[in-house]
Amino acid sequence: MFRGRQLGTRISAVIFIFSLLWAGLFLRSAYLQLFPHQKLSRLQNKLFERTVTLKPRRGVIYDRHNRELAISTPSQSLFADPQKTKEPYYAAKKLSQLLNTPQKFLLKRLLNKKRRFVWLKRHLSEKDIQIIKSWKLEGLYFVKESRRFYTQNNSLSQVLGFTGVEGQGLEGIEKQYDEILKGEAQKVLIQRDARGRPLFMDFSPFISRVSGFDVHLTIDINLQIYLEKGLKQAIASSDAKSAMGVILSAENSEILAISNIPNYNPNQPIKGNPSYRRNRTVTDMFEPGSTLKIFTVISALKKGISLTQAYSSHGGKLKIGQSVIQEADPEKRFKPLLNMSEILALSSNVGAASMALDIGPRNLRKTLWNFGFGRKTGVDFPGEAKGLLRSLPWKPVETATISFGHGIASTALQVANAYASIANGGMLKQPFLVQQIRNPYTGEEKHFKSQNVRRVLTPEEARTVTLMLISVTEDKGTGIQAAVPGYFVAGKTGTAQKVDLENTGYKKGEYISSFVGFIPAHNPKFVIYLMIDGAKNNFYASSLVAPLFSQVASYSVRSAGLSPTVLEEDSIVLASQQEEILVVRKTASEVVRPAVLSSVPDLKGLSLREILNSIQGTGLKLKIHGSGRLIRSIPSAGEPLPQNKKISLILG
Repeated sequence: MFRGRQLGTRISAVIFIFSLLWAGLFLRSAYLQLFPHQKLSRLQNKLFERTVTLKPRRGVIYDRHNRELAISTPSQSLFADPQKTKEPYYAAKKLSQLLNTPQKFLLKRLLNKKRRFVWLKRHLSEKDIQIIKSWKLEGLYFVKESRRFYTQNNSLSQVLGFTGVEGQGLEGIEKQYDEILKGEAQKVLIQRDARGRPLFMDFSPFISRVSGFDVHLTIDINLQIYLEKGLKQAIASSDAKSAMGVILSAENSEILAISNIPNYNPNQPIKGNPSYRRNRTVTDMFEPGSTLKIFTVISALKKGISLTQAYSSHGGKLKIGQSVIQEADPEKRFKPLLNMSEILALSSNVGAASMALDIGPRNLRKTLWNFGFGRKTGVDFPGEAKGLLRSLPWKPVETATISFGHGIASTALQVANAYASIANGGMLKQPFLVQQIRNPYTGEEKHFKSQNVRRVLTPEEARTVTLMLISVTEDKGTGIQAAVPGYFVAGKTGTAQKVDLENTGYKKGEYISSFVGFIPAHNPKFVIYLMIDGAKNNFYASSLVAPLFSQVASYSVRSAGLSPTVLEEDSIVLASQQEEILVVRKTASEVVRPAVLSSVPDLKGLSLREILNSIQGTGLKLKIHGSGRLIRSIPSAGEPLPQNKKISLILG
């Protein structure tokens, strides 16, 4: 009986122990269910979840009239789960042939069994997607993403730049304003079933939200397209290597158009020549040639040299030490003495060199430095070059060559912006490309305005210089073919030999031809710079680039709705009936002796008061348009006087 009790006690103890064990297991199970261990939780997430980082749509890039230039559109990308890919070798071979992707690259990813998610190809075409789906290969999946699309294809490509497969800006505005344009990365959790298959694959709700801000450029895409068309035609007609152009707002140096030809398609950047991606109007330096002569003239005016000062043409050749300065066209011969206006209009190298030696290197360099040569403009674009302006001292021959744009290097934007300071009345401004940045959700906008850098001319000096630049496009000036019917043009030609970067000196027979000017000259709206590089046929700027300027300038003023200069009938001023006139010339301070009036007098540069004083007693009937000083007369000075003695005068 005692033994029976012991046995019963033992059985009860065993049952109690088993009960405790079962209770412990139950409690542990409940704990794990309610309070899972971090390690087990991570293991569960690894088996049944996958986090994928997706780039959302970037902000839109617009032109100044809210036309879309760069947008983000939905696309699909291909990825694989290596643990579910049953035929990796076959899949790699098929995909390699279709997607033009190295087979080894694909196979390495498909054989990586440690991973459950690997990218195979981003942003596929709809055609490729359908072909891959038709293969019905296990372990391959598609996911929706956002892809950058450039609406104008090649147009404006070097300015816009492009993005990488991860959505990051790699060139141009896309790079410069990457932080503004890009949205916040979206992390998406992919749920898997027990077999590891994704349960949710439509990520469009996550990528449709634009987190980045919109960027509105100063560019007018219509001007841009017309400019590029003209540059392409010039390259074709002259068999040139390349061309570039810049159109600025004369008022505030906004960049309205900026182009480099050849260009590339940012929708397919890999297919283009890498050298075509560079915005050379900002990044590349070259010798500006005779377009620099106006700043030599300005330097002379700043020093106090009179407009009547005449310089010897030296028969077309000026010897300085062991060097000889000669005209661009050795066959061309000018009269013995040339004043400043004639040096500029005829584009005399010898005259400019003589003037520079009179000015002195210190004064000339100071003028060039003040107009922005040798330093960056500060444009909001990556990779800007500052140009090259040598430090003093300069040798006499260096002073001479720099006076006509050799021995100095600048960018196209620098030259255009320097001329813009003349056009706007003497204020050098900082050029810019972005007009505003806008938050598409809140509507909040940040506007950008022109920034004054420094005053380089007084308004009176700017007007005097403008009149001299107008003479370049009239009569016998080198820029006569840049004229635009109905409008006044101020500008300058430039033909410079190309520097040989590999050897010393210049490349024989290779030239850079350019023209820069503004229109309408009496009330400037557009500053236009054009350059043709390496033309084999007709490389002189006067006959190659000047006509192109006329086309681009004509389109610009017409697209802006600027009316041609029209003379009003009610602006006629009657004078007395005498037959003699005192003619006061702008380029000379002396009063010419009275002469019998048989031709149209030269009154250029005079104010209306001075004109009326000069024609007293002539019987002329003047038709006046505008205000300021005389820019042009119709008929031109020197032409036979009409029988009715009516002359139209344009003041500006």
